[in-house]
This record gives sequence, C-alpha cells and structure tokens, in this order.
Amino acid sequence: MDVYSKTIGGTTYQITVKEDWTWVAGIQEDALAFSDFNRIETNSQTLRNMLTAIQYAIPSLTFVTNRDQTYIELLSGINRVETNLESIRTNFVTPPGYPGTESWTVGKGFDFTDANRLEQDIRLLFQYAGFVYDGFIYCGTVNCGYQRGALPLV
Repeated sequence: MDVYSKTIGGTTYQITVKEDWTWVAGIQEDALAFSDFNRIETNSQTLRNMLTAIQYAIPSLTFVTNRDQTYIELLSGINRVETNLESIRTNFVTPPGYPGTESWTVGKGFDFTDANRLEQDIRLLFQYAGFVYDGFIYCGTVNCGYQRGALPLV
C-alpha cells in the first residue's frame, strides 16, 4: 500500500491506496475485505474534504466507514462508492489517465481490476487536488523563488 499526503492550511490530508490487487492462475490472491471498503470510502471522504478546503463546491456525499465482518456489501453500496467518486470528479477535474466509474447491476462481477480502478481513481484525484493547491497564486504574494515572508520590508 502507498500513502499520499498533502498539507493545506495547517491540515494534513492523507490517503492510503493499494493498486496491486491481483489474480494468479484464475484465483484472486487478495480479496477485498470489509476493511478495504472502509479504507476506500475514508479515502474518498478525505478527498472530498481536501477539495472543499481549497474552495471546490463538492456536494455533500454519504460515506460508510463502519463495516465489520458481519457487513455484506451490496450492489447499492458499490454504486454509492462509484457515484461519490463521479460526483467529486464532475465538480473538480478529470485527471489524465483517469479510468472512470462503472455502474453495477445484478450479474456483473466485481474483481481485482475494479478494485485497482477504484484505488487509481482516488489516487489521481488526490494528486491533482494537490497540484491545483500548489498552483494557487494568492493576490499580494511574490512567486519568483522567494517564500512568503522572506522579503525584507523597507
């Protein structure tokens, strides 16, 4: 798993993604567990919070982060995860290489490629939010190699 973080206005936003879900000889080596779905949704929530902190109008979204061993993920839950990411992307930007979302129906299987796609969606959006923040130039700042406060006032 890889950890990505960005500090904005004194708050550090951090996500943990796993983009190496695999199958070997037709058998899924590592299956998504309840904790993985919790992590994916927590990452989505962190991404939304980060974007609202830099003034993007991301609508309120519903996240489920309290799954346990007794929780069974239904199609409606997977569709909610997909819809949340699509809402974030629609109100922000589509990064190059963004794999996009799926719509889940009965009979459509969820496998390691879908897990990798969800993780990649979150990582790309998070990284681009960081790029956008880094690219902000505020009125009255000097952006020619000096850090704010480094210039002497005469």
